[in-house]
Amino acid sequence: MTELKGNVALVTGASRGIGRAIATRLAQEERRLTFVRRS
Repeated sequence: MTELKGNVALVTGASRGIGRAIATRLAQEERRLTFVRRS
């Protein structure tokens, strides 16, 4: 995945689908992230 060191990723739609997959992947790589979800 592209180098994001020193940045914060904002992931929308993180409760399911592609948004959830992206949030999970970034978390596994110990990236700093903020996510928004609707349930």
